[in-house]
Formats: sequence, structure tokens, C-alpha cells
Amino acid sequence: MGMIIRMDRKFVFKALVGSHNYNLNVDEIKNINTGDRFITSDRDYKVFVLPTFEDLYKGDMYDIRKLPNILYKANINFIEVLFSNEIIINDELGREQKLMLSKIFENKDEISKMNLPHLYNSCGGMFLSKMKLLKKGTDGTQHLVDTFGYDTKQALHAYRVLDFIVRFANTDFEDFKKAMTYNEQEREFMLDIKRGLFTLESFENFVKFYYEAKFKQLKEKYHSFTPNQELKDKLDNIIMEIVKLSL
Repeated sequence: MGMIIRMDRKFVFKALVGSHNYNLNVDEIKNINTGDRFITSDRDYKVFVLPTFEDLYKGDMYDIRKLPNILYKANINFIEVLFSNEIIINDELGREQKLMLSKIFENKDEISKMNLPHLYNSCGGMFLSKMKLLKKGTDGTQHLVDTFGYDTKQALHAYRVLDFIVRFANTDFEDFKKAMTYNEQEREFMLDIKRGLFTLESFENFVKFYYEAKFKQLKEKYHSFTPNQELKDKLDNIIMEIVKLSL
């Protein structure tokens, strides 16, 4: 679901994603050692588009037809769009299409726990992947590696996906929004990670302990739930109707 929409693509809805949804957005980060300031927290969106006739024929476009499968795979970065602080629905959609789309958002709480085993596995996999990238940096975060010896933004996200699993379980899987959103006190600790308050060794020791003591202890609880195939089928039918009404 890329951010660039070709002119022949009609979007269904787009949603703000990332730090602005978690109350972790900041205009700038100050280097606690040098006083240098770094601009951060861009506003990023995920956009969901309708397929064209060519897409339907060739079947190779990554469009809104993929949404049910993406949600069923339980990647928190996609479930998040249902709970976004900013959701923009295309005014050009027909009345029936908007009605069908509203049914997805009405079921967002059930969708968030549709596949808890996959949610647990997905977050665990994301954590391990991000930990492997700590010392590498990207075009946008190389300055953090140069300053602190590791990508503190990547570190924040590595810890956040672990912490989400704990926080969501603490709501008995009833409040995805609460689990992904940090209050002011919690926010300061999270931003301390991003500010480079911890050395690489300190962060690694902390997060490895959290992984063993908190995250791994919840595997059995998450895996005790059976994926909700009936809800997945319902989503498939809703999306099918939205696409059919666009033809």
C-alpha cells in the first residue's frame, strides 16, 4: 500500500500511521551529549486504493483486495490503520461503498484480535529484525548511529513491538488503541530511548531481559486462541462488494 497513487488509482481511504498515533511524535530530538537537534516524526500515511480493470485481469496489483489477508496476518502496522487518529475516506465513493467500509471500522475491535497467534509471532519477528539493524542505520537515521553508536529510532520500535504484546494482553485483548498509545509518563521513557539516553549495551541488556521475562511468558496465552476465520470471510465479502460497486 504505497504512498504514491497513480492518476488512474482511486483511493478508498488513507490513514495516518506511526508515532503520531502512539503519542510518541516530537518535532525534534536534542542530542543529550552535544546539544545538536534533529528533526523527526514525519506524518506518514497508508493509502488503500481500488483496483483498475487491468489489475483485476492481471491480478498483480497490491490494492485494497489485499486488506483482509493483511489484517488476518496480524501485522500491527496495518491493524493500526483502523485505530488511526486521522482517517480520510474518499468523498467520491458511493453511498453503498461508504456503508460497506464503515462495517470494517465498526468491527475493528474484533479485527484487532482476529488472529492472536499470528499477532504474537509477527511482533516477535519484527523485534528480532529491528535488533539486527541497530548498528546499520538508514539514510534518515545514520546520524543517530554516528552519534550514539546505534540507531536509537530502531531501538525504540524494537522495544515498542515487544511492549505492545504485553500491553494488549493487559487489556484482555479488548483495547488495541490503549495498548498502542502511551500516556505522558510512559512517553518520556520511550523518548529517552530515542534520545540516546541508554548506551547500546544498556539498551540491549534491558530489552533482552524484557523479552525473556515479559514477552516470552505470553506466548502460550496468545497461542491459546483460535484464529477467527469467520471474521476473515466477512472482511473478504465486504471488500468484494466495495470493489464490485466500483466497476
